[in-house]
Amino acid sequence: AEEGTCGHHASLGVRRWAMSSTWNKLVNLVIRPPRAQYDPNEHLPGPRFRIAGVTHVRRDIDLAGADGLTLKCSHYEPEVRGNDPLPCVIYLHGNSGSRCDATEAIRLLLPARITVFAVDLGGSGMSEGEYVTLGVRETKDVECIVNHLRDQGLTSKIGLWGTSMGAVTAIMYANRDPSIAGVVLDSPFSSLPKLMLELVAQFTKGSRVGVPKMAARMALSFVRSSVKSRAKFDINDLDLKKVVPSTFCPALFAHGKDDDFIPPHHSETLHELYAGDKNYIAIDGDHNSPRPAFFYDSTVIFFCNVLDPPPTSYQAGAMGRGSANGLGPPVGAIRGRDPGVRDVDRRGSPAPVEFVRRRHEPRETPEEDDGASVSENVATLVAMGFDEAKARAALRRGGGDVEAAVAA
Repeated sequence: AEEGTCGHHASLGVRRWAMSSTWNKLVNLVIRPPRAQYDPNEHLPGPRFRIAGVTHVRRDIDLAGADGLTLKCSHYEPEVRGNDPLPCVIYLHGNSGSRCDATEAIRLLLPARITVFAVDLGGSGMSEGEYVTLGVRETKDVECIVNHLRDQGLTSKIGLWGTSMGAVTAIMYANRDPSIAGVVLDSPFSSLPKLMLELVAQFTKGSRVGVPKMAARMALSFVRSSVKSRAKFDINDLDLKKVVPSTFCPALFAHGKDDDFIPPHHSETLHELYAGDKNYIAIDGDHNSPRPAFFYDSTVIFFCNVLDPPPTSYQAGAMGRGSANGLGPPVGAIRGRDPGVRDVDRRGSPAPVEFVRRRHEPRETPEEDDGASVSENVATLVAMGFDEAKARAALRRGGGDVEAAVAA
């Protein structure tokens, strides 16, 4: 009997350790995911470039965002604008993303005479900040950007295009600012506490040490306290189900049918509750799958309708013609005519890393480290969304520690 009691206590100890470890990892993944690293001269279009025969420029700007943090921004617009203000779409990346992720928005919207404003939100990319806040502080960053555009006097209507964390940010800001003309929302979550419970269930799926539902909910209070202490926000404030019933600007929702990271029911719930004009696109693929031409065509049509840009031949029916992938107008036709002007193509900018999934290639290739503990840690990272090769590389950089591997 005594041995049975000791064994029971040992089992409980292992279970508690596993729960604590899982939740600590989740806290770190949520507020300090892998940070996008890039070279603006290498991975951003410009500073002068040509799309469909029209020369555009990238104007890099530093803005003071939430809490006074410096935001690294780029405004893409025609080199010759004319006297009339043009509409603008502010692109908002996911929580491991950066302004590099706005490449498709730039290719698609500039030919429609819609300028694109890209930003490294606070705590992301090259901007200041230690943590991301999944929409709380980022909403204030958007306010600073909108104020900047209004103060310049060169922008007419403003739209928001957000992915994952960026989509949540777009909803929260549009709820505050009725002047926003429309929002495109790719893969938002409906409730952060709910998503965190779902992620823990996914992380521990198939594990010998499961997480009972009651224990997981109790541990959620630990996560809430830890996030409050470190990143200064309350995860309970990120319940979009309470926000969308009073948000009225037109919205286009989209979500991957096979998204097992932020499941599609999150977008479906928000779409159902949304108060304004709305549409929903179910996309083949998962959270990070390339979006199909149909989604991009729908996005351009949506923004042309709500932003009312000056008419162009592109809007009259050029979408999807003349390019191999159907995502935009012809490029490369007059390369090299103007020194210093590059034609935009789908070159090697860092791929977006949504929420906590990582796509960047490893920088180093240390020796392989096998063994039971390494295999278990690889399995943990794979469950979090890493592919196996990158999980092993991240573990090597992190000295075999899962949390260090995620931050590496």
